[in-house]
Amino acid sequence: MENNVKEQFQVSPSFLFFLIHSVQVGVGMLGFQRYIVKGGGHDAWISVIASGLAVSVLFWMCFYVLKRENTDVIQIHRLYFGKWIGNLFNIILCLYFFSFAITIYRTYIEVLQVWMFPRLTTWSISLIYLPLIYYIISGGFRVITGIAFFGVVLPLPLFFSLFYPLSLGEVNNILPILDHSFGELFTSFKTMTFSYLGFESILFFYPYIKNGPSSYKWGQAGLLFTTVLYTFLTIVTFVYFSQGQLLKTIWPTLTMAKIIEIPFIQRFEYVVISLWLLVVLPAICTTLWCSVRGMRRTFRGKSTIYLLVFMLTLLALSIFFDNRKNIDLLNNTVSQIGTYVIYFYIPFLFIFSIIRSKIKGSKRTPEPQQEPQKKSESPSS
Repeated sequence: MENNVKEQFQVSPSFLFFLIHSVQVGVGMLGFQRYIVKGGGHDAWISVIASGLAVSVLFWMCFYVLKRENTDVIQIHRLYFGKWIGNLFNIILCLYFFSFAITIYRTYIEVLQVWMFPRLTTWSISLIYLPLIYYIISGGFRVITGIAFFGVVLPLPLFFSLFYPLSLGEVNNILPILDHSFGELFTSFKTMTFSYLGFESILFFYPYIKNGPSSYKWGQAGLLFTTVLYTFLTIVTFVYFSQGQLLKTIWPTLTMAKIIEIPFIQRFEYVVISLWLLVVLPAICTTLWCSVRGMRRTFRGKSTIYLLVFMLTLLALSIFFDNRKNIDLLNNTVSQIGTYVIYFYIPFLFIFSIIRSKIKGSKRTPEPQQEPQKKSESPSS
């Protein structure tokens, strides 16, 4: 199957590093430590590494299917399951990516309201950011890729600030190592799933990568970079906080940023929250773009109409989830759905692709061999 995306709309394979990493790192990095410590305790950093390795295998499965068919998951569903069932799978995936976008968007607004602007209403903040999101998505995939690049490069110096709380921490907080059972570590492993979600968006934008098969190493590099950052942040947090303190801290990363003192900046966490908009924008825009593209390819029509519908729905739902309890429920629900998507749907698609290729190959009958032609005798003989 051929890739029908024109080269002028595609991006270089190396940009897959930024696309994969930026869609994984969002608001979850500000508070995931509080949730994973409930299972594996101070050994939960092992679950962070294990979850990253599992995601790397799942990414390989996605790439195997995409490389074989050389198209996106929308067309793959129709090819594998037919028009009606395939379109049903497409709709489910589109709604999943939209729920992923609303989760990141609403959680970031909550951070702004709690830490910086407690008197601002949700709808007023949405009216500021939604036009920016609309502008980025309407600009096309290359614009989203540019935002992903800056969303990785510009906030990167913030992670060097983690060395300050690390210097004030207590190493004994993470000792002894391997002090928890496999079941407890597995609980943290499942909880960590939400923080690694987003890499499955490759199923939608794979045709927009030039020479797609050569971009595999860049995608794996992006996953490795995400795993290293999450692991380092987890260890710093566990060293700085005791388990009792961490269970009562909603935003551990911002709490650590709060202790950093700079002569000309009184509240360093304000800098972190402001720059974090560059971190969440690529994830929101990429997942919304996947939803819009999926719906347009499933039902036809103009992308602008689907984008406007999703934007209005995003505004309505962000207002609906108006307290911490509802937002926490939203995060947990999307995390559970994402677990089923990456740990059940992706292996299912991978196995189905292998079985289909073998069945298709066995049905091919070998071409009959032609008998060698006899040499014609020359007239002179």
